[in-house]
Amino acid sequence: MRSTVHSGPCSRLAAAVSNVVVVYHSGYGHTSKVAQAVAEGAGGKLLAIDADGNLPDGGWDLLSKARAIIFGSPTYMGNVSWQFKKFADESSKVWGAQGWRDKLGAAFTNSASISGDKQTTLYTMFTLAQQHGMIWAGTGMVVVKNLVWLSGKTSICV
Repeated sequence: MRSTVHSGPCSRLAAAVSNVVVVYHSGYGHTSKVAQAVAEGAGGKLLAIDADGNLPDGGWDLLSKARAIIFGSPTYMGNVSWQFKKFADESSKVWGAQGWRDKLGAAFTNSASISGDKQTTLYTMFTLAQQHGMIWAGTGMVVVKNLVWLSGKTSICV
């Protein structure tokens, strides 16, 4: 199935902010597919955290030059993967220099179940962004009964 990029939060983000980096860990490939769609929609670059929780050479520099950072992690056992947590912990060096202050931040996650405590995972990434002094981007989505209002357009929730 091919995804189609529509006008909405991601395309508005791309128009407002250039140099977006999507930094993510994917254990089984599912989060990687979501990361690709997010990067496409936001006009961003992908930066994968490897199986050992490390960024590739130049990864920290790429993040320091970004105007917006979008975090991505699968939800494992109710939170981010240990590889993403290692990346978050290593970002304390950046925090000490306030290197991500005032950058735009956002996040995404997925899990194998309908619930799976994804909210806790998103809150963990939100907290990381707040620790760094980042400005958080929400979805702009409001649910009213069985409808979703997004940028003045209506969709039916299934």
